[in-house]
Amino acid sequence: IFPCLIEHQFFRLFPPITMRRLPLQTGILLLQTLLLTILPILASEPVDGISACKSCTGTNKCVGRTVSDELCANCGSGQSYWPCNLKKECWCWDSTLPFRDPGDGDTGACAGCTGETEVCVGNQNSLIPAGDEECSACSSGQSYWPCDTEGLCWCWDTTKPKKPPAPASGLEMESDAKTPCDSYFTEAEFWDLAPNSTFPYTFDGFCKAVDDYNMHHSEKIFMMGSLEQRKAELAAFLGNTAHESDDFEAGREYLACGDKKEVDGKVYCKPCNNDLYDWENNICTVSMVDQNSPYNSYCQPSFEPPEGCVCETITQVAEEGELAGYVEASKVFYGRGAIQLSWNYNYIRASYALTGAPETFCQNPEMVATNELYAWGSGIFFWMESEKEGTTCHKEALKGDFGGTLNVINGGLECPAYHGGW
Repeated sequence: IFPCLIEHQFFRLFPPITMRRLPLQTGILLLQTLLLTILPILASEPVDGISACKSCTGTNKCVGRTVSDELCANCGSGQSYWPCNLKKECWCWDSTLPFRDPGDGDTGACAGCTGETEVCVGNQNSLIPAGDEECSACSSGQSYWPCDTEGLCWCWDTTKPKKPPAPASGLEMESDAKTPCDSYFTEAEFWDLAPNSTFPYTFDGFCKAVDDYNMHHSEKIFMMGSLEQRKAELAAFLGNTAHESDDFEAGREYLACGDKKEVDGKVYCKPCNNDLYDWENNICTVSMVDQNSPYNSYCQPSFEPPEGCVCETITQVAEEGELAGYVEASKVFYGRGAIQLSWNYNYIRASYALTGAPETFCQNPEMVATNELYAWGSGIFFWMESEKEGTTCHKEALKGDFGGTLNVINGGLECPAYHGGW
């Protein structure tokens, strides 16, 4: 490998050289240059500026990839703080050469994001989001935050919807992989599993939601790994969604909106406490907003876009009449969809993932309960992208850990002994 790399670097750096006998001193200088450019490639880990510029003297200058050359100039003189302590930022350049190329490639976030319609942007759905401006330099080789942290920045083709990538499972997609609806999962099997399923939980809606998500994400649901792993993931997904949606009968959370009315095309909910709810008939005997009591469930008011949909404390629509004790459904981010998407900060993340825009679900969260593509899609989003303890339901299912999927969805309540739950 070493001779091949030497030859590759030699002809990359000196393509026009005429093959003739060189003076000894010139040959030594060429060998030094080759070593300076080849060693970073051979190293198992990227080096920082302190190591890269340790012997950078004479015509060799310590320069920066994305920071100014002046900031890197003292790395070879013992400076140990920023930016000299960054890996792959400051490097030793022979100023007599026509090229300024560190020669070790670009491996950070947005590496290769150089197309005319491509820009490096922040991942809106990251737990610690970075802004588009902060990520913009990653495509130019910036090696420090946020470019050195996985999942914070990604390359967006501006001709396509702005849907951030899902966390990677590390598994490849087999060449013959097909979605469940195109191979081993039929509508008859769906109805055997969910004989009482009601809208929006249709088989056709499920298939469309899977195709829609996979069309815009390189990490695909039910498509990664072996056939056995894909079938195991489908089984885990259907088991969890059946539990979360009351066997595919509840598009909306019962306590928040089981007792509901539709007036002039708008849905109104009567939020209720468990001990005051008639579960058999879905009737709330005393509303939580009775007597104009404030209601702010599923609302974290300190969050604003892109961290969360704007929300506020609300109260009953009317003090008397048929809507007394009811609230507007479109103003509450209660549980909806296949995995009961809840809270304003999850709605905005699902909106980004499924529609590429925050306002879709922020302005109309009822779409998750009334549109079959989004009822299933919100569950797929949570399954693929909601992280807990560095993992997702998608990753846990592919590992064969069904308990791990429960922990991600509702581990604090359902898995108290799992990974320190309460």
